Amino acid sequence: MCGIAGVVGIAGAHVIVARMLEVIGHRGPDNTSLWSEGDISLGHVRLSIVDLSPQGNQPMFSEDEGVVLTGNGEIYNAPELRRGLLDAGHAFRSHSDNEVLLHLYEDAAREGDEDWPLVLNGMIAFGLFDRIRRRLILGRDRLGIKPLYYAQIGGGLIFASEIKAILASGLIRAKADPEGFAQYLTFENTFGAQTLFAGMRMVEPGQTLVFEAARLRAHRYWDVVFRDETPMTFAEACDEFLVTAKESVARHLMSDVEIATYLSGGIDSTSVATLALENLGTGVATFNGRFDVGGWYDESGGARAVAERIGSRHSEVVMGPDDFAVCFDDLMYHLDEPRMGYGSFSQYVVAREASKSVKVILTGHGGDEFFGGYQVFKFAGFLASLPGDPGRAFRLLRGHRPREIPHLAYFLLQPLLTRARRTFLPLINTRRALMRMLQPRALAQLGQIDPRAGLTALIGDEPDTVRRLTRVFMKSYLPGLFTVEDKISMAHSLESRTPLCDNAMVDLSLRVPFELKLHGGELKAIPRAAMRSRLPEILYGMPKRGFPTPLRPWFRSDLSDFVRSRLSVRDTPLHSIFTPNAVRGVLDRQAHSPVRRLGAVDELFTHRVWQMLCLDSWMRRFDVDPGDLAEWGGA
Repeated sequence: MCGIAGVVGIAGAHVIVARMLEVIGHRGPDNTSLWSEGDISLGHVRLSIVDLSPQGNQPMFSEDEGVVLTGNGEIYNAPELRRGLLDAGHAFRSHSDNEVLLHLYEDAAREGDEDWPLVLNGMIAFGLFDRIRRRLILGRDRLGIKPLYYAQIGGGLIFASEIKAILASGLIRAKADPEGFAQYLTFENTFGAQTLFAGMRMVEPGQTLVFEAARLRAHRYWDVVFRDETPMTFAEACDEFLVTAKESVARHLMSDVEIATYLSGGIDSTSVATLALENLGTGVATFNGRFDVGGWYDESGGARAVAERIGSRHSEVVMGPDDFAVCFDDLMYHLDEPRMGYGSFSQYVVAREASKSVKVILTGHGGDEFFGGYQVFKFAGFLASLPGDPGRAFRLLRGHRPREIPHLAYFLLQPLLTRARRTFLPLINTRRALMRMLQPRALAQLGQIDPRAGLTALIGDEPDTVRRLTRVFMKSYLPGLFTVEDKISMAHSLESRTPLCDNAMVDLSLRVPFELKLHGGELKAIPRAAMRSRLPEILYGMPKRGFPTPLRPWFRSDLSDFVRSRLSVRDTPLHSIFTPNAVRGVLDRQAHSPVRRLGAVDELFTHRVWQMLCLDSWMRRFDVDPGDLAEWGGA
């Protein structure tokens, strides 16, 4: 894994890219290289993992030096692709997996094939410059595991692995994007190409961009396409899952350096760690994070049981409120922009500890999204089954606990609502409350924006409830998680890999009958059953927690002064957007609302405080101009 940057069609390109690489040096401390030609420059900072020799450095070239590559990530099926390319007459200069991109593109360019990245199985973001055709190609893997940003500047284009590198170019200033702002305030996420910075975009998952003759065009080479469900029994589905998971984990062990795994105590990370140890043998390092408050927030017991069973070198990283106060601003800097929930804090601290001993770590991302790990899948399945198969619907209902029935009632009401409101009703209500908090000028801007539009466009016109929900997770939630995971791990020069997001795992998830994923009313039934003989029984009696972070109790006690010192001062940039009374109101509600079970509605105010802290830090650290959102003098 590495960091990439490039400039095309802008004078002084070499100096600009050198400046960009300086601010993303944490992504690749092992080597820094540039290639430049007039107003074009490609740069690369390298974290050496596969082919540690200088021949693996980038930018690298095709045989005739007609194509130049800068890439970030890993291509796990590179050995098979390499054999085919050698048979076709290509010559390789290194053993780097990324080098296959050069030769695949060469063949595709001759044949006019724009879908050539389809053959890639891995996580990758790249920039290719075709010196003959004077063409830049930017690309990103199917699921968006690796990030890639760009901005058009006059008749030129600039790109990089991180937004801070684009800002360091000096060609564009940090200014808030109203649409990105509206999406983040509503969903704690942005969708598709959208960012919180005006003028900066992301290459979308499964997409290539071609910049030629000062014009930019996009091509989608992969999308979420549901196949006809393959008839199979539950036992057959479990067998196929286990075989596919074994092969996927084995592919993700491609490395010339040591590999470790996260071990949260959940089914997904535990499955990955167990299968990795079966390949690598005992002694592999595993890392678990836990909080000093214990109780509901402590999943370390399950992780320890797994570590003892598989014989790993296990480390527990204990975190407290002081860690949050110390690292919060650095976390926001490395994220580039606020995104997703506050689980990023614990990820950041554990990644920092893991990076002290390893360069590569495996995660369990993808299991919940692909194999029915969230309660909302039960509700969607019930609704989808009710009209045509009431018996199946109520078999799904039988798996619900009483406290889940109010959520189910919401889904049953969906057919009475418009499609847009069906999908987003719970968030619309919180958005209305948000609108009442805004300064008049910010309200005038954000009130005209429908933050749902970007998500609706990603979902498309899929009529099936379950498939629509799957598209939401695969096309919006997962890319957000991946972007956060990338920034957090690379902040510490650590490569994070996701075996459960292997092409074969995704393909399997899209053709397994949905009812098998919730077999017996159990979430994620297939992975749980397939791995049962390999995992400690203690895991099967533990409730699903999703590694909760105790910000709510911390904000009410240990971090109370920290929060108010940030958000109550007169000079917070938030007061140009939110009214001071609204900020005080959120702080008071969060501090004094009654403590109920984790996940209750009161958690909303913790999320609001988190959002405000993130936006305050982001606007200060990057000197963000609120632009049209600002109510100058309104504070």
